[in-house]
Amino acid sequence: MTLLLCPECCQWREPVEGRCPVCAGSLDLAIPDPSLEAVASKIGELRGLLGEAEMQHGDFPKQGRLWATSNGLLFVPCESRVIVFTDDKRAKGTMSSRGLRRWFGGWWSRLSGCDREARFACEHRPGELVGHDSLALAELLQSDPGILFWSRGTIATWRRPRGQWELIRPNTFSWPERLAMRDRDGDRALQTWLETTACPLPVNVR
Repeated sequence: MTLLLCPECCQWREPVEGRCPVCAGSLDLAIPDPSLEAVASKIGELRGLLGEAEMQHGDFPKQGRLWATSNGLLFVPCESRVIVFTDDKRAKGTMSSRGLRRWFGGWWSRLSGCDREARFACEHRPGELVGHDSLALAELLQSDPGILFWSRGTIATWRRPRGQWELIRPNTFSWPERLAMRDRDGDRALQTWLETTACPLPVNVR
């Protein structure tokens, strides 16, 4: 599996026939990486912390924090999964020859346990992002596919079945991940953000 950062929706996804499965934008290894400045303009400036959150996102860490930016929502896990290679030369060669984004194809195979020559370690990430500008947020997103960004313009509406949040895209499909805030304050903060910033008409709210 090869994960690429989509230049259109800024989501880490596996291409499907050269397209992003979320926004249908072009997504292929042959397409140059989006620049740091382009990703920064998509994310916008940090606005504040909405609360502690939990998300089912494949094999990536589930616990994290949900932040509001001027252009959307940013989920940042509390930990960053780190690959520890048994062969240091191999790790350096992989990074230098293919580049960071292309390296995540091999990274994912090791994460899923397909490569016995790598073991894992977890690096704790500082929970505070205050003071990060848009370029710092973009660099953070580009460095870790466990981080998720939802652009305000790609959230058409939302619903909250069984205490979990589902963000609905304009094509009426929900995002692959469901989000759960850890407490009522977080739920209220996210609902306020959705109602006043992104989409004022909720669907099936309970």
